[in-house]
Amino acid sequence: MTTAEGTRSTPRIGELVYDLEREAMGRVAYVDTGGNIAWVKPLREGPEWTALPEQLRRAPDGER
Repeated sequence: MTTAEGTRSTPRIGELVYDLEREAMGRVAYVDTGGNIAWVKPLREGPEWTALPEQLRRAPDGER
């Protein structure tokens, strides 16, 4: 996941994120042990998807 400062961090389970590639918001459901892949659950119905941490950014308070 990329922070506002541009550094890479591993998303945390339960964190609300925005996937830049899919242009979709969701919650992190799982992160592999190496921190290389995150499984993201959509806020509404639908299947989970996988994303690279650098595709994700934390959703600001205004997007929640």
